[in-house]
Amino acid sequence: MYQVIIVDDEPRILEGIIHLFPWNNFGFEVVASFTNGKEALEYINAHPQVDIVMTDIQMPVMTGIELSQKLKNEDIIVIFFSAYQDFEYARAAIINHVTDYLIKPMKYDAMSACFERIRKTLDEREKGHYLPYEANADEADYVTIVKNYIKSDYKTATLEAAASLVHYSPAYLSSAFKTDTGVSFSRYLLQVRMEQAMQMLSDRSVKFYEIADAVGYLNPKNLTRNFKEYYGITPQEFRAGKQPEVTPENRGSLS
Repeated sequence: MYQVIIVDDEPRILEGIIHLFPWNNFGFEVVASFTNGKEALEYINAHPQVDIVMTDIQMPVMTGIELSQKLKNEDIIVIFFSAYQDFEYARAAIINHVTDYLIKPMKYDAMSACFERIRKTLDEREKGHYLPYEANADEADYVTIVKNYIKSDYKTATLEAAASLVHYSPAYLSSAFKTDTGVSFSRYLLQVRMEQAMQMLSDRSVKFYEIADAVGYLNPKNLTRNFKEYYGITPQEFRAGKQPEVTPENRGSLS
C-alpha cells in the first residue's frame, strides 16, 4: 500500500475524506491526518516513507502551499484541494512538487481518476521506469510538452492524455493552458488539425476521406464544417484554387 497523509483545518471534511473514499481499493492507506501544514511537515520529516500529501490550501499556522515548498523529499506527490475561488491563486502558486488539484466539494469520479493516475506513476517508479516530472519547471515547459504532443499525435490527441503526460488533472490543464497561451486546448488542437488538413489537400492524389481520417475525423462532413469555419472556404474550394480568408487565428499557417 502507498502511504497517504491528509491535511485540512476542517475536521468534518478531514473525516469525510478519510472514511468515505475506498483508499484500499486503489492501493493506498491513510496513515495520518493533520489540521495544519506545520504538524504535517513534522510528521513527514520523521516518516520519509510517506508517498502522498493531500492538503487543503488555506489553513492556519502553515498553508498547503507553504507545506509543499518546505518538503525536502522531491519524490513526495502533493495534491491540493480547495474551494473553486482559490483555483487561480493555487495555479499561480504551484511551484514545488504539486501533481494535481481537486476542487471542493470533491466528487468520487475526480478523486478516483486522480489516484488511479498517481498509482500508475508510483508503480512505474517502483519498477525503475519512472522519470520524475519537474513540477517546479517554468510554466512554458508544460506548454511546450502539450503543444508537441498535439503536433505529433493530432489524430487521437485528448485533453486527458495530455494531462497525464504532464501530471496535471484535465480540469487544471484546461484552465492553465488557456490562461498561459490565450487559446483553449480544444481550439489549439483544431488549429493543428486544420493546418495539417490544408497541407494534405495540396496533394491531389490523397482522397478527402483519407485526409479526414488522418486528422482525426470519422465523418468527413465534420472536417468540411470545421475547415470552412477556420479558413472561410470549404476544402473543395481550396483544392479548386480559391484562397482562404486570412484571420488573426489562421494568419500563421497562411504566411
